[in-house]
Amino acid sequence: MKFAGLILICVFFGSCLNDGNCLITSTNNIHIQFKKESNHKLDTALVIKTISISGTDSIIKVNTSASEVLIPIDIHSNTTSIVIRHTNSDSTNVGLDTLQVSYTGQSKVIAKDCGAFTYYQNLEMIKTNLKDSQIKIFSTSLLKDPTLGNTPSAYAVNYQIFY
Repeated sequence: MKFAGLILICVFFGSCLNDGNCLITSTNNIHIQFKKESNHKLDTALVIKTISISGTDSIIKVNTSASEVLIPIDIHSNTTSIVIRHTNSDSTNVGLDTLQVSYTGQSKVIAKDCGAFTYYQNLEMIKTNLKDSQIKIFSTSLLKDPTLGNTPSAYAVNYQIFY
């Protein structure tokens, strides 16, 4: 009878752990930050005019200043081509940057109540018009922290581009 209370507590707390944890960390967005070439720790803002993504018929018109972007990949392919048309903050230098990335998708079942989710990993830059010194790779997996909502800071940084 000494252990009856302990057993009751273990059964009570153990039953709370039966439900699946459906915190999903997978995403299909590439997180790119723009940094100053002269000081890699400082953000630089680009006025992004348009972003074109392969696998879609549309061009995303942004027309806003940004120091980072989230760009969706083509989930029906293992490569995505991205074209970013931008100007610098004083609108004097127009740029057209092309990035082609490859990746692999792997479906994983988190818990039976959650279902399967595709995790994109092995992200690799296979073609770009940028110099090697302008790109820094951080994470080769497309992940996010679900507790931080949909802010860019919730997503793992994949690339930094220096201007």
